[in-house]
Amino acid sequence: MNKIFKTILPFTALICAVPAAQAATSDGKTWAVSAGWLHVMPQGKKQGVYGTITDKSPVLKNTPAASPNAGFEVQDADTAGLMLDYFVNDHVSLELVLGAPPEMKLSGKGQITIPPIFGSTPITAANLEKFDTVATTDAYTPTLLAKYHFGAINNRLRPYVGGGVMYAHFSNVTADPNINTELNSDSTLKLLKPELGKIEVDDAFAPVVIAGLDFNINKDWFATASVSYAHLSTTAKLNVIGNTQIIGANIPRDTILEGRSKIEINPVVTYLGIGYRF
Repeated sequence: MNKIFKTILPFTALICAVPAAQAATSDGKTWAVSAGWLHVMPQGKKQGVYGTITDKSPVLKNTPAASPNAGFEVQDADTAGLMLDYFVNDHVSLELVLGAPPEMKLSGKGQITIPPIFGSTPITAANLEKFDTVATTDAYTPTLLAKYHFGAINNRLRPYVGGGVMYAHFSNVTADPNINTELNSDSTLKLLKPELGKIEVDDAFAPVVIAGLDFNINKDWFATASVSYAHLSTTAKLNVIGNTQIIGANIPRDTILEGRSKIEINPVVTYLGIGYRF
């Protein structure tokens, strides 16, 4: 959470500092706030799962493990949105976009395999296709935009375009507990009693472009609609914990596989809201 505040605070300070430049609009209203509904539509595709069997494993120590046809894809999500605009003049505004962090669901694609322990056939460690939702995570995505509004400030309809940057922070990553059952479905792997360890999703920055339309209901209230696109990708890191010996008493357990997968999100985001200018 501290990372989010450290990212938002400079944006907020920038917006608050702009009035010092004595910018003004022709109607004297320099602030606008709107609240509404955000619909997030990720466009990314699976990017493969790659990892290394660690030296703690009783077999295949330090062996690369690659499953290029497997991966994760983020599903659509909905959340509440809050937009704060400062109008530098009649046509230019700076906007801070916030939203209640939606729970993003990651669906599994393909099969994760590891090199053969015996023989020449790779072992299927997990068939991700069995899971509609492999994991969930909360996504915090504060965004700063600069927008250009067309037409006079008192026009009924005012289209706008803009661009900026998004900061994405992911927390509370939770995996489906049935994955551990899947990891133990192979008779050979069962000897290691594998179970999924902690999953982490890296923070990321992404460029954003936006186009939208404001409808002025009266001099104070307006309705707004927009569509934006963020070129956003990140990396998920995970580890598998298992027995570090196949036979013996009091067998120690440790990380036997370290894996990672690039996750393309690249969301198209639509927004509908009601706002007030002051």
